[in-house]
Amino acid sequence: MELLRIAHALDAELIYGPDGWEHIPIESVFASDLMSDVLMSDREEMLLITSLSTEQSIRSAGIVGAKAVVIANHKTVAAGMIELAEDQEIALFVTRHPKYEASVCIGRIMEP
Repeated sequence: MELLRIAHALDAELIYGPDGWEHIPIESVFASDLMSDVLMSDREEMLLITSLSTEQSIRSAGIVGAKAVVIANHKTVAAGMIELAEDQEIALFVTRHPKYEASVCIGRIMEP
């Protein structure tokens, strides 16, 4: 599924998107605030949903190769997060939805 479709489903605000972000394929979603759990992931073409609005969430996403990060609960994104997302070409969004609701929204559109 393309990232644009997920962004629309979450009514997410784009904070940073690399060129062509709309067409980035997403095949799995991981929702967690525990970056140690995220670092154990071996999923490919992953989207990370977290309410952890710190640079650590972008660093962790970069380590596991996540294509995008969605910050839940409409939390404020620090300038350092945006800089890291740009450096690593990780799309960064904010949504008003809590993690669980965001996961459900995505699950609905990913069903065959």
